[in-house]
Amino acid sequence: MASLNIAKFLLCSEIEGPGNRFVIWLQGCNINCKNCSNQELLPFEKKIFVSVDILIERILYAKNKYNIEGITLLGGEPFMQPDGIEELSKWCKENNLTVICFTGYLYEKLLIDYKSIISYMDIIIDGPFIFKQLDYKRRLIGSKNQRVIKVSDYYKDNDYFEKPYSEIEIQIYKNRLSINGDGKIFDDEKGKFIFKLN
Repeated sequence: MASLNIAKFLLCSEIEGPGNRFVIWLQGCNINCKNCSNQELLPFEKKIFVSVDILIERILYAKNKYNIEGITLLGGEPFMQPDGIEELSKWCKENNLTVICFTGYLYEKLLIDYKSIISYMDIIIDGPFIFKQLDYKRRLIGSKNQRVIKVSDYYKDNDYFEKPYSEIEIQIYKNRLSINGDGKIFDDEKGKFIFKLN
């Protein structure tokens, strides 16, 4: 059984892809995209080291409680932990849950290095984030060079990522606050951070 080093997870999100989704942010990335919106996820340091079995238990709980339709993998860089994401993605495929993955690698490289892993995925958003090419026309897509690649036919008629608006989601659970979604919503056209609480 493989393990994954994750920074955090959400049992259910309504904005990290189509439908209700279990979301996993993986820790560690060496692509070093300038102005990455997840700076805290870049260092290769131990955060929450968890077996895929335990994640599967949490995903099953989320399926029963929130009727999730799949998982979304973000980073950090998911493909820097290939054994764990392959095992988890394969289990999802075998249990009728979809897999969406955001990666800084190009799809063509993934086909060479990780063909077996991507065979279990439904959508891959590929390519490094390029700050000078901010994309304000597609949901959750950081820059214009990044592509939405439909690996399976499951979402072939779904235009979720092509919609021209951004969202954030705020969840409060006991004494914890979680904010996730599209970081561009807080930036102006030049990328200047403009978020304020009044």
